[in-house]
Amino acid sequence: MKSIYLITAIHIGDPLWQWGILCVSHRCTVGWFSTLESAEKVVIGNLENIHVHKCCGYDHCVIEEVPCGLYPHTLQEKWFEWVADQYLPVNKPLALKKTVSFGMG
Repeated sequence: MKSIYLITAIHIGDPLWQWGILCVSHRCTVGWFSTLESAEKVVIGNLENIHVHKCCGYDHCVIEEVPCGLYPHTLQEKWFEWVADQYLPVNKPLALKKTVSFGMG
């Protein structure tokens, strides 16, 4: 296995746009998978009720491809937003553009 695909559920708090800050108020890595397709099925299907895991109401999910090894860096991200009772693919929030490694910290 060369990479794993981490799913991290994220709640983004009220934006402080005047300073260009978007607050990540809660986040929780809920699982990892050996393929992107497997991870996408979990997020899109909201399996195990990711949206309300630990009663937080996660409005975003990110799937990050992370290579195996020490001190890994994120190779790619795929973002989702909770809209109309489902996670839909979206672009990464602009205020988080320079933030990476949500799942591995």
